[in-house]
Amino acid sequence: MDSHATRIVVWDVPAAVECGAPLRLKVGVKCAAECRAAGWRVIIRDAAGGSVACAAIGDAIWPGTGALSYTELELQAPDAEGLHAFEASIATAGDAEDCPAHTAVSPRFHVRAVPAPECLVKVVAIDAASRQPVRGARVVVHPYRAVTDAHGVAELRVAKRAYRLFVSGRGYFPFRADGEVSADVTIEAELAADRGPSDAELWS
Repeated sequence: MDSHATRIVVWDVPAAVECGAPLRLKVGVKCAAECRAAGWRVIIRDAAGGSVACAAIGDAIWPGTGALSYTELELQAPDAEGLHAFEASIATAGDAEDCPAHTAVSPRFHVRAVPAPECLVKVVAIDAASRQPVRGARVVVHPYRAVTDAHGVAELRVAKRAYRLFVSGRGYFPFRADGEVSADVTIEAELAADRGPSDAELWS
């Protein structure tokens, strides 16, 4: 009996998680022949091949997809700081003679474990010309990420160390600042509009 190609996808992996803290993510499975995946098991393994989480797939289909069955798993972030590799695989209910085998590439994903947060970084994004808050600007203090609210404010809790801050919004030049974070701090990010070249400049 021919085997069915099967796709595994992993999403909702947090950008950073405290060392040793629990984290949740989602894993979806889709058979090319649209076999029912309910009852299959998703297994998460660490870089050494050890199983660190396992969950059964239910009957639910991820909204907006034709046949992407999924489950949510909880695992524990490694105790050591750094970027750690994991792998998702499936165990199907394919022991019956009338059930075809399923072959799938086990996708790798990474979890960045960080020290416990010690400081609050408050970023206020404003339009450099109008002095109005910029909503929806992306704020990155690697590996921490946030988006500004209606008041142009984003807050991130980080460990004490040196960071490079990036703030970017649609229609603006990115803002960058380097510094050491050793206490709670508020940073005002002035975003200058990126208006692009005029027609005259383009054709001159």
